[in-house]
Amino acid sequence: MSPQAELVRQISAEAFTDAIDLMACLAVLREGKSLLVPHALEAANAALAATIVQKALLQRVLMTVERAFAPDNKRKLDRHARVAFQHLSDPNIFEEVAKAGSRKHLKQACAIWRNYDADPRRKRLKHYRDKVVAHTGVRDPAIPPPLVSELSSYAMGTADALARLARGTGVVELQLKVQTAAYDASAKAFWRVWRDQKKSK
Repeated sequence: MSPQAELVRQISAEAFTDAIDLMACLAVLREGKSLLVPHALEAANAALAATIVQKALLQRVLMTVERAFAPDNKRKLDRHARVAFQHLSDPNIFEEVAKAGSRKHLKQACAIWRNYDADPRRKRLKHYRDKVVAHTGVRDPAIPPPLVSELSSYAMGTADALARLARGTGVVELQLKVQTAAYDASAKAFWRVWRDQKKSK
């Protein structure tokens, strides 16, 4: 296998870990959404901590998403998703990688990633990441901050592209949903104590 094809496979394995992480963070956010300022959290003096947890998760999701679309600076050590997808734009490398995995999933991954890379929401997400999350700067007033719902849907699409990349290269065989089932259950359990206290009052 060529060095480029091997690099694509290595990146896809790391990308699958990012996909699981994105879906796990989204599960915790989703389950806690209805409990942002509940009675039980306030009574236990835990509402501020819960808000910090949710903000931290949103920032982690944003950073993970933006990492997948980071520019390729042509450094040999860069291993984010864009590097893999750029190599896959070479038909010879694509064919070499597809032989070891799934041509169907690889094509789907490339198409999804291209769509999200060109999505106008990226500009808002990247600007917010650059000026608020990763660095402290002055935001361009012409670029509105992204909505949480936009980030969540963008993260789900990104995770889908990364998971299909991993399946397409043959590095992973299981679907993302199978891998994240335990995280979904854990997210429910994490917030259940507050939901149960709310019901008991």
